[in-house]
Amino acid sequence: MDFNQLATALLRGEQKHSEPFMQGMTAVLRNRIDQTLVTSPYQAGTVEADAFEHGRLRGHNEFRNALIEADNNRFQAISRLQQLAKGNDKEAA
Repeated sequence: MDFNQLATALLRGEQKHSEPFMQGMTAVLRNRIDQTLVTSPYQAGTVEADAFEHGRLRGHNEFRNALIEADNNRFQAISRLQQLAKGNDKEAA
């Protein structure tokens, strides 16, 4: 799955976010779907680290929302997010 494309689809219609924000968001989406570790490449206390953490929070919220919409069916939530990542909005709705 292209996690950058997924994050972009989830943020469609919003102002552009910083690269560290996007990195944090995609890292958490990857973690929630592929169960990979999330580590920040930024030094704590920097603007970039803060943006990364905000992106992480947004990624968690988006995945939680997908679970809620799928009645806590993880497979269905991931399937919907995969469709969004592929650009198949009609199938994901």
